[in-house]
Amino acid sequence: MTHSSITRSTLEQEYDIVVIGGGTAGPMAAIKAKERNRDLRVLLIDKANVKRSGAISMGMDGLNNAIIPGHSTPEQYTKEITIANDGIVNQAAVYAYATHSFETIEQLDRWGVKFEKDETGDYAVKKVHHMGAYVLPMPEGHDIKKVLYRQLKRARVSITNRLVCTRLLTDEEGAVNGVMGFDCRTADFHVIKAKAVILCCGAAGRLGLPSSGYLMGTYENPTNAGDGYAMAYHAGAELANLECFQINPLIKDYNGPACAYVTGPLGGYTANNKGERFIECDYWSGQMMWEFHQELESGNGPVFLKLDHLAEETIQNIEEILHSNERPSRGQFHANRGTDYRTQMVEMHISEIGFCSGHSASGVWVNERAETSVKGLYSAGDMAAVPHNYMLGAFTYGWFAGNNAADFVAGVGFQRLMPNRSKQKNKGSTRPWTANTVCHPRKSSTSCGAL
Repeated sequence: MTHSSITRSTLEQEYDIVVIGGGTAGPMAAIKAKERNRDLRVLLIDKANVKRSGAISMGMDGLNNAIIPGHSTPEQYTKEITIANDGIVNQAAVYAYATHSFETIEQLDRWGVKFEKDETGDYAVKKVHHMGAYVLPMPEGHDIKKVLYRQLKRARVSITNRLVCTRLLTDEEGAVNGVMGFDCRTADFHVIKAKAVILCCGAAGRLGLPSSGYLMGTYENPTNAGDGYAMAYHAGAELANLECFQINPLIKDYNGPACAYVTGPLGGYTANNKGERFIECDYWSGQMMWEFHQELESGNGPVFLKLDHLAEETIQNIEEILHSNERPSRGQFHANRGTDYRTQMVEMHISEIGFCSGHSASGVWVNERAETSVKGLYSAGDMAAVPHNYMLGAFTYGWFAGNNAADFVAGVGFQRLMPNRSKQKNKGSTRPWTANTVCHPRKSSTSCGAL
């Protein structure tokens, strides 16, 4: 079959709200929009399958930034994030998350997400950071996607899988009024009219080549390739803090984190080649990665995750959590390398760069209502510029986006799509598989008809 022989249909649909991205924030946004108004037609789109998609496709081992009464306060959390980002933050957006954090935890708990609790039934919050205690372990967090999917079905959210969205459509005044994309299995083209769109497409995790050399061996889910950032940008949305990109300490040659949020509360720590601690700053400060880099360059490298001093029971607990949640291939990786936490330190390295507000600050600008600078366009999760939002922040801002988008569409009608504009964007999106010549990577985006 040649490129020119591909037969494609153009399918047109109409929904009140379209949510792009079925990982973490997207399902929450869709569910909350339907809860706000059961009569709304809400569509959740994913380029994979909502059942196993996004950064938490294999679960998650804990909450990094839980603000739980008795352990921390919204004011304290907002101050810490402001300091960690050298004051370059939208404090209103951070504070809005902090004040709603506990309500989000309680909602997830009611849905069936399992958090670690003590003998009295209270949340077993751990301390990793210098000031507040924010870490809430999830030893059985591997079921979180199943929990979300059940809630999507109960809310009667419409779901379309295997649809790759490429552009947002806008009206003559610049407001969002639709989405376009293609089915990655059939190549059918979709034009979806919408009153509001919520972008929850995750990080831009493939800006740099992983040190392992594997193209898909990125710290982020490799399908989180920055398409949400691109769609927002081309629709006219403001981006924020891109200079504050993400890099992370990793297990060397493996695309998984060192998991200080899991090992730290149990006594593990980052050490140099002498087995000494060297990180002095707080964990979510960019200063941490600078100290990590300096240690590597100082002659005290390599740098290691040190667990070999811990008791057998503690190590078994760490293995049970790390080898079954988020990146369950970790256990097999260590087995193939002959690495045992009990007898040796685990070598670490630095990840490639990426845009990710969840772990840094770089994303699409949003206010405390999850509104972007474009009318009718909302964003949540790792691509929304609320610094150090992590998974709990993605859920929380998904909640904000769903509620506020539902309120917004109640007072507006569908706007006319501009045929010439959608036809032009369709042509650019499909050019890679309809062109007669192969585009060389070094050619300009103009001559290649970039997406």
